[in-house]
Amino acid sequence: MFGWFKKQDVFLCSEVNGIVTENGEPVASIEIKRSLMYIDGKDHIDTAITDNKGHFYFPQKSIRSSIPSKPFSEDRVSQHITIDRDGAPIPLWIATPRDYKEVPEFTKKLTFLNCELTNKRVSFQFKNNKNKHLNHTASSICRWDEDYIPIWLHIDNETKYRIHDGNFNKLTEQGTGKAVKL
Repeated sequence: MFGWFKKQDVFLCSEVNGIVTENGEPVASIEIKRSLMYIDGKDHIDTAITDNKGHFYFPQKSIRSSIPSKPFSEDRVSQHITIDRDGAPIPLWIATPRDYKEVPEFTKKLTFLNCELTNKRVSFQFKNNKNKHLNHTASSICRWDEDYIPIWLHIDNETKYRIHDGNFNKLTEQGTGKAVKL
């Protein structure tokens, strides 16, 4: 019973590197906000400012908590990395790893965020090396060259179109299933 109060390391987020561009040009001096929340409900917020090449960086973040020692605890971390533009958050990374330890697949994605502000936000899947039948998911305007399968296209913060086979030319409208072309 006394083990329930023993504090353990909780991994909130790996090191993050990224570049913000708009129409292919680096965006300098824009504030990036990272909000990390464990099941304890405490929001851990930090910010970074892009340099003249559009680059930004966040260090790895961990906390100590007794929650993982409790039986039946739900180990989940919420990760939000956003830019606030004209009063609306633009998601560079929104994900919920289901572990309080580092998930290598998430770390790999956060190694480099290629964020083009004119991209539409998508929800996408990437490999889960612990369970090949259950991919990880995240949402972002950023893009990756590998291990990136877009599945939903969001318009004005609304999940609007299903993307088939990871192909942006194969869209169906959510709810109706009707094929569309953008």
